Amino acid sequence: MRKVGLIAVLVALAGMAWHFIAGASTATNSSASMSTPQGNGDDQQDLIVVTPWELTAMDPSKSGFIFQRLQIAETLVDAKQNAELQPMLAQSWSSNDKGDVWTFVLRDDVVFHDGSPLTADDVVKSLQVALTKPTALESAAILNIKAIDSKTVEITLDKPLMSFPAYLAHATSIILASASFDENNEVTKLLGTGPYYVTKFEPPQKIEQKAFADYWGEKAKIQDITYLANSRSETRTLLAQSKPNYLVFTLDSASLTRLQQDPNLQVQSKSLARTIEYKVNADNPLFRDVAVRQALSDAIDRQGLARSVMHAENAAAAQILPPIFKDWQIKTPTQTPDPAAIKQRLLDAGFTVDSNGMLQKNGKPFKFTLRTFSDRPELPIIATALQAQWKKIGVDVDVSVGNFSDIPAGHQDGTLEMGLYARNYGMTPDPVGSLIEDFDPNGSDWGVMNWQNAALSKDLLTLETTKGNDVATKKRVSQIIFDERPVVPVVYYQQNAAAHKSLKGLEIDGLERNFYLNKLSW
Repeated sequence: MRKVGLIAVLVALAGMAWHFIAGASTATNSSASMSTPQGNGDDQQDLIVVTPWELTAMDPSKSGFIFQRLQIAETLVDAKQNAELQPMLAQSWSSNDKGDVWTFVLRDDVVFHDGSPLTADDVVKSLQVALTKPTALESAAILNIKAIDSKTVEITLDKPLMSFPAYLAHATSIILASASFDENNEVTKLLGTGPYYVTKFEPPQKIEQKAFADYWGEKAKIQDITYLANSRSETRTLLAQSKPNYLVFTLDSASLTRLQQDPNLQVQSKSLARTIEYKVNADNPLFRDVAVRQALSDAIDRQGLARSVMHAENAAAAQILPPIFKDWQIKTPTQTPDPAAIKQRLLDAGFTVDSNGMLQKNGKPFKFTLRTFSDRPELPIIATALQAQWKKIGVDVDVSVGNFSDIPAGHQDGTLEMGLYARNYGMTPDPVGSLIEDFDPNGSDWGVMNWQNAALSKDLLTLETTKGNDVATKKRVSQIIFDERPVVPVVYYQQNAAAHKSLKGLEIDGLERNFYLNKLSW
């Protein structure tokens, strides 16, 4: 589907209609329909958590991110809000000097939801099963996992990897009791270690869970929680205003103003470790010249997109890694795009202007197709905005809104010219692994295409194999990516959540790992 300017107009009109029709009725009815949850204590009122993410199976490689956020299951390693690693089920870890043998010591006071103690054998079982599935551990080059004793696990790698503990913080590395698996290593029971245990599992849309009295950490205050998956943003917005015991995540940014005006609600927004960015086929004659890639990037009104699409002042993305990764941040110029000056830069680079004021080179128009997908509703809107902004500098862009798989498919068959997507750099709390994958000299489905840089590859290898926090090398990596722009950031993704004001302790995790349900109370 091409030329989606009309789509953007229709989306905007629909949003306005939704705001005025639904908003008007809510303004008069919300105060009457919502009241403070009633109960004799924190454990009396249940909570309903609503997100767009359906449950596909009990398999952690498919739904582990939901089990992790709901605090049903946990990983050996956790991460603070600033992406710093911290102990979870493993109380400590260490490596040999080379960084290819890692030892993890487990906590003594942890039991699974069936009452059995956490042992090294359980950890080995969960991680060995994870290795047979499409998980983050695939990229860690693991040779062997073994139990040294009941509380010690040793993992041997094929090569040094100093960021390895971060891989064990990934949602697909959650630890389940050995009794969770059948003889074919399929999960038949969700026996985790978290502050909540499962009482009912009804895919694709529902989990019921209850507070676990023997949890090793901070015990849950709200005793009963139901998880509901609902893919429609409009429905989730209505649910946020319907009853006082709903906690709703991933709200459409266009609905935020309406929800913020509801006197019964608290609405939170936070930048995530996820960047909306585009990649170019650097072998395309239009994008081979770094000056052209820089001109396209400089023509983007990021601040305008942050305000109008993301509804957040701090969402403009000047560099690829979000601010949560503070050691990687570099100084970048902040300036309002000047279309006339940028167009002149392209003319100086050898382009000429046709009779319509559009750029051309060697008789061929400066025209390409930008692919994106609608799974994340912001993407087609941002693509249309980029189309309009680049037209101001004489560049003609077709926007194709297709399926999520179209970008990697175009990368593989060589037909992709430019792709716009959202990249999660917090999947492992240390972004080194993601950067190594995305900037592989051979290319990556969600990274570079026909582009490589020897200095960048050398610096990433240094970070992969050297102990310590090498901030200078991290900043050098960020600077090379910023200067060369084979992948270009546009805005940082925002998570939005709404709940009744009577819900205490609401907090958004910028790494998208945890809903912190055990900290909530009425």
